[in-house]
Amino acid sequence: MYRIYIVEDDESISASIKNHIEKWGITAKCTENFRLIIQEFLEFEPHLVLLDISLPFYNGFYWCEEIRKLSTVPVVFISSASDNMNIIMAMNMGGDDFISKPFDFSVLTAKLQAILRRTYDFTI
Repeated sequence: MYRIYIVEDDESISASIKNHIEKWGITAKCTENFRLIIQEFLEFEPHLVLLDISLPFYNGFYWCEEIRKLSTVPVVFISSASDNMNIIMAMNMGGDDFISKPFDFSVLTAKLQAILRRTYDFTI
């Protein structure tokens, strides 16, 4: 079973994402303490991270860079700050995809499943 770590400070959005992807058999965890994102990441050992840009204390770009120091796990940014500069920065800081808010849950699920499939299920 795959595990997805959701780093989103809007509790209604993070809870909605969690509830939706768990219907597809994926285990999800929402950030509990925005000062301890790396600690929570290491404890949960996710297969994929959903990461907002605007967060308390440090932004998503910072946390993506910190995750990249430890792991090659796919990182998908989810943000309403979806101008070209933020998308480019997200990719350059180590992100694997960018989903603009508001988003459709079907599209979110399809993208997450595709990334998980390509990353973990591909065999030659």
